[in-house]
Amino acid sequence: MDIVGPCPKQKNGRPISSMNFKEIKHIIWDWNGTLVDDAQLCVDIMNGIRAKRSLSPISLENYRETFDFPVIEYYRRIGFDLEKESFEILSNEFINGYIASRKNVQLQQGALDALNYFRKRNLPQCMLSATQLETLKQTLDEYGIEHYFKTVLGLEHHYADGKGHLGETWLKKNPIEPKHVLFIGDTLHDLDVANTMGINCLLVAKGHHSKERLESAQVTVINDLKELITIFKA
Repeated sequence: MDIVGPCPKQKNGRPISSMNFKEIKHIIWDWNGTLVDDAQLCVDIMNGIRAKRSLSPISLENYRETFDFPVIEYYRRIGFDLEKESFEILSNEFINGYIASRKNVQLQQGALDALNYFRKRNLPQCMLSATQLETLKQTLDEYGIEHYFKTVLGLEHHYADGKGHLGETWLKKNPIEPKHVLFIGDTLHDLDVANTMGINCLLVAKGHHSKERLESAQVTVINDLKELITIFKA
């Protein structure tokens, strides 16, 4: 389902664009595309899968305009016939390709500076991702950044069908006012998750959705993570 378009207000009634950065006391991070620069890798892996099935390649620009959650709908949108081929097989093929190549991918520019900035400000940081949990923890360890996160939340499987339920459960277990929480992501799905949780959201236009798609919604959009610290200091 394409979720491009104006997004509703948060549960507490405040438009997302009205958030006060000085009120933020807890940071939630998305992983893929937000902290790690892996959009091109995802395109390359997908094109390898498509080539085996005589499907034409997609560009990074096309990917950023079509990718969405749940991922199974994205697969249908770009031409896979899931009546003839199992989504689970395709998904596992993609995940295996990603795991084999992920060490070649770098963190987004400004990622470490942002993580260090929030740590110095004593703002607890949480990781919330649609990645399988054990794979996510191993990946954070490989990048040497696992110590920045008080909590790491991921799925029990590899099928990337959404992460909103993880965020809602986390918020219920932690006595934090939603207005004090900021979710930093790179897709409109991240905004959708933030809206469901009733928390603030900021999107970075360096990941899996184009800047134009992000700006179509009622949300703060920055070009890259280097702008993040400037916004908080303003």
